[in-house]
Amino acid sequence: MKFAQALSVFRDRSGAIGIVMALFFSVCVGLSALAVDVGSLYLERRTVQGVADLAALAAASELARADAAARATLAVNGFGDIRSLAVIKGRYEMDRSVAHGLRFTGGKQPYNAVQLDVGLQGKLYFAKSFMRAPDISVSAIGTTDAQAMFSIGSRLVSVRGGLTNAILGALLGGSVNLSVMDYRALLDANVTLLSFLSALATEVGVSAGTYSEVIAANATVGNVLSALVRAGQATGQQQAAQVLTTLLSQANLSATVSLSGLVNLGPLAHAEVGQPHSGLGSEVNVMSLVSAVASLANGDNQVAVNLGAAVPGLLSLKMDLAIGEPSQHSTWVTVGQAGATVQTAQTRLRLLAEVGGTGLLSGVRVRLPIYVEVGQAEARLAALTCQGGQSGEAVIEAKPAVVRAWVGDVAPGGLSSFRTGVPVSAGKIVDTPLLSVKAAAYVEMGNGSSRELRFTQSDVAGRVVKTAEVHDYLSSLTTSLLQNAELRVDILGLGIGLGSVSAIKSLVLALLAPVTSLLDGLLAPLLETVGVHLGEVDVQVNGMRCGSAVLAG
Repeated sequence: MKFAQALSVFRDRSGAIGIVMALFFSVCVGLSALAVDVGSLYLERRTVQGVADLAALAAASELARADAAARATLAVNGFGDIRSLAVIKGRYEMDRSVAHGLRFTGGKQPYNAVQLDVGLQGKLYFAKSFMRAPDISVSAIGTTDAQAMFSIGSRLVSVRGGLTNAILGALLGGSVNLSVMDYRALLDANVTLLSFLSALATEVGVSAGTYSEVIAANATVGNVLSALVRAGQATGQQQAAQVLTTLLSQANLSATVSLSGLVNLGPLAHAEVGQPHSGLGSEVNVMSLVSAVASLANGDNQVAVNLGAAVPGLLSLKMDLAIGEPSQHSTWVTVGQAGATVQTAQTRLRLLAEVGGTGLLSGVRVRLPIYVEVGQAEARLAALTCQGGQSGEAVIEAKPAVVRAWVGDVAPGGLSSFRTGVPVSAGKIVDTPLLSVKAAAYVEMGNGSSRELRFTQSDVAGRVVKTAEVHDYLSSLTTSLLQNAELRVDILGLGIGLGSVSAIKSLVLALLAPVTSLLDGLLAPLLETVGVHLGEVDVQVNGMRCGSAVLAG
């Protein structure tokens, strides 16, 4: 009987559903608790990502104190206590041809972006009794869009029509014959970079794509000058456009121009051709563009100009000029962020002036051979500060070129071999069968430090040009050379009395003194035609644009 009762208990299923439901509810409660923790972790990660994005924007806006700006932003948003934080400054390139994940390069200068890697321990509410809270790691990249366009300006305060025509004609390979008024029209004219590049795109056959494709295209002097004509017409510079049309008829239009040496668009290189872009609205001077094109068309060749007796007071004046290539990645005008650089090309100049002798030197041609080397002047965008999304101030570090000059003879050819030095020997001042006078002198001006030039938005609007000078500037370079010259006098190869030597030296110096004054007046405008200033560097900020920092990844 008892056995039967026990068996009936096991066969009774009336309470089984309660047990199953109890087990089911236990599992559901556990899963619900886990779901709450998972959802909480997901929400927490999204919150951390949002704060990391804000911190990346703050750091990108203040690159100089990126770490402090990032930590302050995290702290004010309740994430001051985090497990790890890495603030990596680098460069972000907005290049569509590069995979998104490869556009940021940590440590690459000039910096324009910050990558933040944030790590902290997540919070568990129900599962913390049996498992460790997982780590939450997020990353964000902020980049700044602040840019400035700047150039090493061409002053040309005093235009000498004949001299400038001779230089440009030699560089462009034609017979340039413009008047002083024509040059003034070019100096007074400005065109926007957008109008010039858009016209240039049409000239080189790039109807679609980016401006980087325009810069990479093959171009001739004719293409560039024609683009300048169209840009001048589009911006209302009719007089300059007419002068450029005249220049088109006088220059060798087939000479090639390396556009990559003319303009560096930096981050704007990927802008679509023909599309309005605020960063390309800055203006550039037409005469400066013509000078730059002439220098680039010449490449690193040597040109010779014979001014004949065109200079009053001289029997003749001959000049040899060689222009080197600027350093890699440097152009005449640059659009970029902090760290962008513009450099002039190295320049070598040989002048040979002759004047008629008098007195003891009557009937003798007295020579003065001058050789000048001008190094690279440099302008570097050190900082661009923005306030409230508006342009504040651009700081340019400018360093004038070192200038070295000799009284001495150099080989007429070989000036364009910039990889080697040019031997300078004592110059033959007087060279006749009976009398020989040689002279040697050397002077140098320059300094190794840069000078800070600050440009405000009003400076940009006013097209202000600022100048950095060397500390030991020589206003009269050739005069200084003659004053330091050592003269050696020989008659029939034999030494003569000190009195006669002294008389000949005095006569030679008296004859050459006016020559040095003439050359001092010619040297500056001659070099300024190709954008070079003796002992100085002129810098102009053509435009500044400030954009808010944006997320790049």
